[in-house]
Amino acid sequence: MTTFSDRSAHAVERFPLIVFVHVPKTGGSTVYKVLWSCSHRGLGHCEGNPRPKLLDAAGRHDWLMGHLQREIFATSLISLSRPIEYFATIREPISQILSHLNWQFEIYNRGPIFFLAQNHNIQLISNEVRATDFSDTSSVIALLFRYKDIFFNFQARMILGDDFATITWSEVARRVAAYTFIATMENLSALYPAFGFAQLPKQVDELRENAAQKYYFDTTLFQSQEILDFLAQHHSHDFRLYDCVQKASWSAQERRPFRPAFPFVTADNYEEQAYLDGNPDVAKALKRHRTWRSGRDHFTAHGHAEQRRQLILPCEAVGPSMHAPAPSPVYLKQ
Repeated sequence: MTTFSDRSAHAVERFPLIVFVHVPKTGGSTVYKVLWSCSHRGLGHCEGNPRPKLLDAAGRHDWLMGHLQREIFATSLISLSRPIEYFATIREPISQILSHLNWQFEIYNRGPIFFLAQNHNIQLISNEVRATDFSDTSSVIALLFRYKDIFFNFQARMILGDDFATITWSEVARRVAAYTFIATMENLSALYPAFGFAQLPKQVDELRENAAQKYYFDTTLFQSQEILDFLAQHHSHDFRLYDCVQKASWSAQERRPFRPAFPFVTADNYEEQAYLDGNPDVAKALKRHRTWRSGRDHFTAHGHAEQRRQLILPCEAVGPSMHAPAPSPVYLKQ
């Protein structure tokens, strides 16, 4: 670890903003835990009409994420003066539909408090999904078609924009290339180093948040030729996107750490200077009085219970070369 006396060495605005486009049921809860473990300077669960809030948050945070389309993030942050790096995860298209259907069972089986906390439309969809006969092809097709805006090509809409169905293959590739990294479930662990944090949580590859332990319905019908043909026709843009992402090459996979990290402090990873750098109130208190002889004394007495973090700076975080390459220009429909 490198110690810096210059407090601006880890100032938010000196680093590109991470924007994670959270496509539902593609491992986003796990990504959120990784980002939160790396830095508390983040805002998750961006929803609704967030434009003024997003722009304000973007100047004060290391990362933002939410169930918002890429183009909504882009238009909300168009006047931001710092660079932006976009990230996302996607899933094999049929697996994503299965997981999304399974979630409709999960929100009910977590109990009435959790279920009633969902909005009314989600409750209605859950009721219909749970009432569907998953052994009958026509019932499943009718369900999917009734909620086509939710289950069909949802990943393409989130990643590419509302015009996903009218753009060419080359335009799909261009918009995919505008992301710093898009991970699949097969290479999810490669996403985390691409964020560029000085330190990642231990055993980060093994993290799996909100993962379903079982399916509440028989998924074998989705292997039938009739369902496969139906999805090939109506879900084709997600297949096209997934194919494009698999073929893409991501230079960020080779990235060296360049931004500070703020990991939670434990007895095992404690470092005196890192703790004082990450907790200036403790450092000031040590100079004013002798209540604690060291930062570790404070950590033992209070910091552990308060879930304090410490500051880890990478060696590269010195001078102008610390910045990651500027991201590709944001695409916007003029």
